[in-house]
Amino acid sequence: MGQFKAKTIREHFMQGTTPRGKGDTPSVFKSGRPKIPAHLSKAGRTEFKRVCKILLDRGTSTEGDFATLAVYAEIYARWIQAKASIETEGLMITAAVTDNHGKLRTVSRLNPLIKVAEGCESRMLSLCKSMGLTAVDRDKVKQTSVNPKDEIVPGSIADLYPHLVERKPQHGDE
Repeated sequence: MGQFKAKTIREHFMQGTTPRGKGDTPSVFKSGRPKIPAHLSKAGRTEFKRVCKILLDRGTSTEGDFATLAVYAEIYARWIQAKASIETEGLMITAAVTDNHGKLRTVSRLNPLIKVAEGCESRMLSLCKSMGLTAVDRDKVKQTSVNPKDEIVPGSIADLYPHLVERKPQHGDE
């Protein structure tokens, strides 16, 4: 017996059908693409776009998600930078310290960037859970309602011949 892919909320809307099952009703919030904040670093912008695409493909993204995505993207960029420094410096670093008698000696200590990386990992996991990006939380996030400005009317040229219609990028699309 073949497996069938469940219809998205948008497909139900377009075909005039109703979803079945628990949690299949769409959110009251309209779908949309979050705008990329200008202050993000290059690595942050790349991660923002990557996660934004995942959320858009799942149909769970709204324009109001920009703050959560921006914080996540910057923490991700900071985590990558800390990991790169730990890779070059190593887990243990050596430092010259003076003892109580004023003599200089060398000690090995745990790299302080490990705590930075661990803090970033903890915050990233928390933000991923809130956006439904973990395996456990994936099904807990509702799909957003179809945004009227993204709607394609069934039977229209855009519906029947999508390759003929050039979609103009919305404000914030890149």
